[in-house]
Amino acid sequence: MKNTHHRKHLSFHSLSLPFTPSHSLLLAALLTLLFCSCTDDEDFVPPSFIHVDAIKVVPTSSNPISLDPGFYTSDIVACYVVAHYPETSKLDSIGLFQMPFTVPVLYNGEVDYFEFYPAVKQSGISGTLPYYTFYKPIRINSQTLTIGDTLRFDTLSTSYTLTLSDMQMFEPFEPTELSTLFDSITWHKYAAAEACTGQGYASVHVPDSVSNVPFAIKTDFYVSDPNRAVYLELDSRSDIRFEVYMESAYSSGGATDKQRVMVVYPSSHWQHLYINLGRTWSWFNHNPSFKLSFAALNPYGEEGDVRIDNVKLITTASVL
Repeated sequence: MKNTHHRKHLSFHSLSLPFTPSHSLLLAALLTLLFCSCTDDEDFVPPSFIHVDAIKVVPTSSNPISLDPGFYTSDIVACYVVAHYPETSKLDSIGLFQMPFTVPVLYNGEVDYFEFYPAVKQSGISGTLPYYTFYKPIRINSQTLTIGDTLRFDTLSTSYTLTLSDMQMFEPFEPTELSTLFDSITWHKYAAAEACTGQGYASVHVPDSVSNVPFAIKTDFYVSDPNRAVYLELDSRSDIRFEVYMESAYSSGGATDKQRVMVVYPSSHWQHLYINLGRTWSWFNHNPSFKLSFAALNPYGEEGDVRIDNVKLITTASVL
């Protein structure tokens, strides 16, 4: 190989959604075969590999917005990967990959830096994986890629980009609180074995004789800037479906209405949800004042419980 820094630009972007470990192994095998059949191409460089297991959310090193571990529950399922090489002045987009992944990179030598942009399932839709701008990109400087070797990053860490003004609400249901911000729930103050994190969580029970049980956040929210993204995050574990609603008026001083944001399906384990409220808010013409409510559903006459923990409403000046 005459020049080990040359790269042949092959695109893997069409393979990036979804991209699983089995896909990585298959792609590596195909690239090996390709290399074996292209030994006469002096510009071709066989791949190096990078590996990422997961991304977790941690508090910022100084002035964290919250000290409660429940504030940092997350479900980052994928990330966008870019790299900057010494001989170029542009970022090279490697692709979007679901974790854990091992992916090929057609480069051999020093890398100025890698950046990883955390992506989440927006409103529970696995096929929609936007970069979640509430999380900071992860930058790792001065790395070396070697042909045939795997550069392992294992578990990466990110933190929120939030300021106090971006925080509209946080409800961890912990026993240190005097009361919760929810109506019509059962507050389990000391139930660490059942909670998602900490000591407490909330539940709503639906008897088999009742078709639905409503519950709501007491707080009235006010977001004056229509360009802001607005997200509801929460952890849930439920035997039955429940729905999330936004309540507002279509104009200032008008009559209020209620629109469904999404349906959350049963889950036997705690799941972290990122619910984008932007579309529903636009239906209300971005009325600055709104409320959020819920309903536990029982259309089949089978009793069950909805459990929630670590509920927060956050905004950002950047629209996703």
